[in-house]
Amino acid sequence: MLDTQARKRLHEFLDDIRDSIDTEVDLGDIKVKDIFMGSMGGSAISANIVAGCCTHYMDIPISVNRSPIIPSWVGSDTLAIISTYSGNTEETLEMYDKCKAAGAHIVVITAGGKIKPMAEKDGYPVLLVPTGFQPRYSIGYMIGYIAATFSSVGYHEFSDRLKACMSSLEAYRNYLEAPGSLAHLLAYKYRDCVPVICTENKYKSVSLRWKAQFNENSKMISFDTALSEFNYCEANPWSEYKGNRMRLIVLTGEDDLVDGGKVKLAIQNIETLEFPFDLVAIGGITHEERLFRALILGDYVTVYIAELKGIDPEITTVISELKRRIRGENQ
Repeated sequence: MLDTQARKRLHEFLDDIRDSIDTEVDLGDIKVKDIFMGSMGGSAISANIVAGCCTHYMDIPISVNRSPIIPSWVGSDTLAIISTYSGNTEETLEMYDKCKAAGAHIVVITAGGKIKPMAEKDGYPVLLVPTGFQPRYSIGYMIGYIAATFSSVGYHEFSDRLKACMSSLEAYRNYLEAPGSLAHLLAYKYRDCVPVICTENKYKSVSLRWKAQFNENSKMISFDTALSEFNYCEANPWSEYKGNRMRLIVLTGEDDLVDGGKVKLAIQNIETLEFPFDLVAIGGITHEERLFRALILGDYVTVYIAELKGIDPEITTVISELKRRIRGENQ
């Protein structure tokens, strides 16, 4: 086993949520009609995860924006959460400027960079993520801070639901760290494949995270798709697939595998296409518990694959070089 910082950061993911979820965010006595979460890349996945939970029970619209073009409805009744680990992402800085111009109530989540002094000067709350690790491992802090911000404007349910399943999630994490766990088994199976992560729409944030972690931790090409499409357009191209490199991971909640349901029907359709796939059914009592178990599982699978390949998941030379070029440092 490689002695990687990645293992330590995976273990501390839930601790990071605990450390941030009860943060006091001073927004005064405001009322909001909608929530805008603006960020790019890995920072945006945290927003997608929270939105994927909260849309089931929150009574106001939640939008996750990955573009400097912000919706026209952002205004004085909007809570705008702007997240950027580096604090220097140009698209996110532009979102910040436009939300400020629209009069939104802004909260910034960052490790520093340009946005920190900007937000402090403008009088907006700044929630600091620790430095010293790869940005993709800041996800626990970002999720916790988003939950805390929601609570500050009267929406406590996501925070309460997540805290209620933390002990169960910690037990699941400990299981995944033990030899012979599901994460180890999937790592052996997928180390020489091109994974295609297939989920229901309510787990879309999970498939985004798995794909990104395969890319960055395992240094593998991967793709994601929607399970619902196997009842419609995607069945045809997969039925013609004759290769042996791509392998489908069907990721769903145990509660969705009811006879006659759309998920079960889609899986039955996949079975008739005769190409390799694995059904990974995630247990748990609540949607939050199942979603976060699936999230944790993907992180461990991808780091274990890196270890099997003898590579350090921390090293992202190509990404670092691209970011330097974007900043113009090599020009």
